[in-house]
Parts: sequence; structure tokens; C-alpha cells
Amino acid sequence: MSGKQAGEGQAAYVEIAERSGENIPVTEMTARELKTLIQSALREALEEAFGDPDAGLELRPEFEEELRQTVAYVAAGRRLLSLEELIQTVAAE
Repeated sequence: MSGKQAGEGQAAYVEIAERSGENIPVTEMTARELKTLIQSALREALEEAFGDPDAGLELRPEFEEELRQTVAYVAAGRRLLSLEELIQTVAAE
């Protein structure tokens, strides 16, 4: 699931919770609302069970610098390639 999808799912879940006070019967939910609710519950359960495997770890200085350069690159209005575009570019070479 992409970050965008996760954000949309969470927003939809918040909408459901606000609309219902978290007491809406499943029979009154739309298919999208039910799917979002299930995804949210699953995400919460997985986070509780496994936590953040990267918690407490530090980035290597060279990787941190690469991240900073990437952020600056995008902030300058440039665009990164998607995985599909990268694969096509490499395959064309």
C-alpha cells in the first residue's frame, strides 16, 4: 500500500468514526467504509504486534546525505522516476 493510499484509508476511517461515534452498525457501512475499517484494524494489530523494526536505528551518514540531496532535488521542482519508468529506462539501454 502506498503512502497516498494509507493516507486516504486513514482519512476515510476518521470520517467513518466521526460520522458514527464508532458505533455504526456494519450493515449500514458502504463496502468502501467496511474495507477501510478492516484495513485500519489490521494495520493497528500489525503495528502493535511488530512495532517499528527500525526504531532506534540510525542512518549511515552517506545515506542521510543522499536523502537530503533527493529532497533538495524534488524541492527544486524536479521529478523522480517511478519504479516502472526506471525499469523502462534501464531496459531501453
